[in-house]
Amino acid sequence: MQPVIKPCLLLVSLFFCLCTHPQSALLAKDIADSVQSIRNEARKLWSNKSAGREDLEKSIALLHSAFAYMDNLPARDLAQGNNYLLFRDGDISFDLLNAYTRNRQYDKALEMFSRMYDNDSPWFMLVAKDSVFEGLRKEPGFAPLLRKFRTRALVWQGRAFKTPFANDLSVDEKVAGLSVLWSQAKYNFVHFDRLTADWNQVYLDYLPLVRATTSTREYYKVLQQFYAQLQDGHSNVYPPDSLSKTFYSRPPLRTELLEGRVFITMVSSDSLLKTGIVPGLEILKIDGDPVLSYADKYVKPYQSSSTAQDLVVRVFSYYLLSGDAAMPLVLELKDPKGKTWSQPVSRGGYTDIKKIAPIEFKRVGTTGLLTINNFEDNNISRVYDSLFTDIEKTTGLIIDIRNNGGGDSYIGYRILSTLTGKPYQTSASKILRYDSRTTSVIWYENGPGEMQPDPRRFYDKPVIVLISARTFSAAEDFAVAFDYMKRGKLIGQATGGSTGQPVSFTLPGGGWARVCAKKDTYPDGKEFVGMGISPDITVEKTIQDMIKGTDAVLARAIAILNSN
Repeated sequence: MQPVIKPCLLLVSLFFCLCTHPQSALLAKDIADSVQSIRNEARKLWSNKSAGREDLEKSIALLHSAFAYMDNLPARDLAQGNNYLLFRDGDISFDLLNAYTRNRQYDKALEMFSRMYDNDSPWFMLVAKDSVFEGLRKEPGFAPLLRKFRTRALVWQGRAFKTPFANDLSVDEKVAGLSVLWSQAKYNFVHFDRLTADWNQVYLDYLPLVRATTSTREYYKVLQQFYAQLQDGHSNVYPPDSLSKTFYSRPPLRTELLEGRVFITMVSSDSLLKTGIVPGLEILKIDGDPVLSYADKYVKPYQSSSTAQDLVVRVFSYYLLSGDAAMPLVLELKDPKGKTWSQPVSRGGYTDIKKIAPIEFKRVGTTGLLTINNFEDNNISRVYDSLFTDIEKTTGLIIDIRNNGGGDSYIGYRILSTLTGKPYQTSASKILRYDSRTTSVIWYENGPGEMQPDPRRFYDKPVIVLISARTFSAAEDFAVAFDYMKRGKLIGQATGGSTGQPVSFTLPGGGWARVCAKKDTYPDGKEFVGMGISPDITVEKTIQDMIKGTDAVLARAIAILNSN
């Protein structure tokens, strides 16, 4: 009976601790982790193909001990404020469903299936298909329960709104799409506290606008403008693939707003360079409009952004020159000597675009410079591991994430795990749930995550992280964890100020959208979304730096490391 005794003793111990400290977020995570360990013990028994009746009954007893503990009053109260703990109930139900089915106790299995419905468990599709549950599916009570699962799922994950693309959608489809956007934000968006407008009134204001559109392209522009009212970098509308080239085609160059003026700061195509489009040129006009006026009229209204600095990046770097690939731009340009001229520039057709490496390492004297341009590429961790021997030989390390727009936070956390010899904390978070009893929303809090140090690698020299307004999403998760662990300084400019897990959903005509459904903070609750992560040392990029080709942010970091 050893598998039963150990977890039960652990639960008894935790029960007394729980009654003493009922409001501890860390304790809630400890409880959930302990329940998870019991699930693991039980899983070894019920998932074994050669498991006999005794093994299955031991597994069932283990899981019921976890249920009994989860059902005590203090644990239930904690679960209401901790999503990690709350979801364990559905997990235990699914495990018991497995064990009962394998033990041919189909009446008990159906009870667990019903409990899974009450807890909105996402596992029901596995029960509907997996051969393990073939016997259960023959029971008379199974089909009605499955039908309830599927009917509810259609409300939230159904594909009824994913209608085919057409050059112009019906008025009903257009209204439906706006309604989906409005309702998804109403029930999932976590940053309404930052808005002053009445979201329901905004919806009413946009109904005549979507009805008046005469093409799907125009319709999606209106939808983008609608979600821009949320002022959130993780709440966006994306057009159908059929329209992608008419929305997002742009010449392979980077533009930036510096001291109120717009400059070309990078060109990624040799063929474009040969036309005279080179870094350092100032853009005065676009298609005859002064560049700032053009941006205000044609770009800014469609950008959903959490901060002023992120809005600048979106308007003047990411989308300023975006548009229809079939429609060239006419740029009025000015070189550093004052010469001005107009030049057509194609948005598409380039076959020699140079790709930016996701991760690079080089030495600057005895200092290492590790540039990570995204956290999306799955090869980053492998490449970092291969570089670590060279990184170890440096006297200090600079990690440049100024152009990192995010991706998978755990790629960044894995790198941070090599910079410390002890566990470190990552962001805390909250989500909202609608309470139909009170017609209000309730916050469900998740305590900060905890990451373990890499047992094989530990870089113990000084470290500095470079940040900018282009540092966004998962890159900000990286910066938060680095900042909170007090491993070194952040240098540069405030980050984009937007992270959090978005909910994605489809729209009529083949497009899709997302809305931010998770509010992240520092582990201690300090806010950064809607503000950005502030550097310890601010170094702004200037026009003179751009003209001279100097990197003042990097230079400041090197000087600090060299002075140590």
